[in-house]
Amino acid sequence: MNKEELFKHHQAVCKEALEIMVKKTHDYAGAEGDSPFANFEKTELMGISSTEAGFLTRITDKVSRLVTFMNAGELKVENESYQDATLDIINYLILFGAYVESKEQTTPSNRRTPNGNSTIK
Repeated sequence: MNKEELFKHHQAVCKEALEIMVKKTHDYAGAEGDSPFANFEKTELMGISSTEAGFLTRITDKVSRLVTFMNAGELKVENESYQDATLDIINYLILFGAYVESKEQTTPSNRRTPNGNSTIK
């Protein structure tokens, strides 16, 4: 694969990831759901973990599937490929970034400093 093919691949993967996110946001947040983060925020509401840890847990689950694929050369769940896990990780990272950014914008103490660094500890 050369760099032009890589860029075309990147564009196709991102397009597919966005299409999946649109559908899953509908399913997880509801047709009129105000928050695309609703299912992640539920982990905090239920006292399981912080919303951020909910994102990271799901990312870790998908990375674990990829490790299994790398070690075993296959995945047993027929309707979930390594490509599906990759797309899910992309979307979870985008959601995580959007959630943190949204939180920074609504919480004065968590705003970015003038040099662009987050003040979240």
